[in-house]
Amino acid sequence: MNARKPIFLDRDGVLNVDLTPYVSSAEDLELLPGTVEAIRRLDAAGFDAYVISNQQGVSLGLTPPEALDAIDEKIQSALQPYGVRIRRFYYCTSLDSACDPCRKPAPGMIYRARDEFGLDVDGAFLVGDKGTDVECARRAGCRPLLVLTGVARDREWEAWAHKPEKVFPDLLAAVEYVIAASSGAAVS
Repeated sequence: MNARKPIFLDRDGVLNVDLTPYVSSAEDLELLPGTVEAIRRLDAAGFDAYVISNQQGVSLGLTPPEALDAIDEKIQSALQPYGVRIRRFYYCTSLDSACDPCRKPAPGMIYRARDEFGLDVDGAFLVGDKGTDVECARRAGCRPLLVLTGVARDREWEAWAHKPEKVFPDLLAAVEYVIAASSGAAVS
């Protein structure tokens, strides 16, 4: 088993600005304020970050498959000066209508990371911006945290069948909670 703790992060709306219809090239990518600092703090606290992201724009022909690698490289390049990185990017490019076990809310991408890296995912955190992220976390035995830098708005999560453990204004605030909760400190 890996001694470092895993944390799972959605990409669009969590790490970077979510665009309509999709972030389809590295040139489109704009990291949200605090993203680099959040990953730096996670790394210092003993966490490895794994991105799990639905990217149906590839199947729709709106995002070239090679653009995903270029986007990953741009994110890693922003982190590199701080000596940190995303451990691995997992993408599901299937359409919403597909019954793909990796497409969130299914937990397949979490299970792939678990199997590839020998991770203990029970109770690991997942930070997302949609109901599918929250449901994915619950189905995998993870702790779902919701950020308001993406899709979720106006307390809509109160009506979701799967509720987030806690809601935060952004990734950095969520990371502060994760670090405090993992250290045994009292969190509110």
